[in-house]
Amino acid sequence: MKTVQLLMASRFEEVLRPMGLTLGQWTVLRELKRSPGASASELARAAFHTPQAFGSILQQRQVDGLVERTAGRGRIVDNRLTVKGHKVADESIVRVDAAVSPALEKLGQKNLEELLRLAEAFIAALRESVQPAH
Repeated sequence: MKTVQLLMASRFEEVLRPMGLTLGQWTVLRELKRSPGASASELARAAFHTPQAFGSILQQRQVDGLVERTAGRGRIVDNRLTVKGHKVADESIVRVDAAVSPALEKLGQKNLEELLRLAEAFIAALRESVQPAH
């Protein structure tokens, strides 16, 4: 699984680099596309990062004109993609999808469905096996 993760990250970086994006920066755009108005903490949880790391990436994307940050619920800052941010996110998602689609096509639909089924079963088993800390 780690090999798959590393190979995918490397492939994603290859197609994102010409756009001036790192994998972490792309993750911010992708998550904001999925969850407009999300806080840094919500985005970080969805992307398996720390809120601090996401906060600094969000601030830089705001400077770049890709993200709009506004006062939200209490002290929480809501984050949304700007028009430019939507365009960059859409283009980057197309590039990332194109980078992995040849490999997915080689698996074939039946194998891909089985891979997803097994991954979901493994995730569920891992979640069930988590023991509370004493």
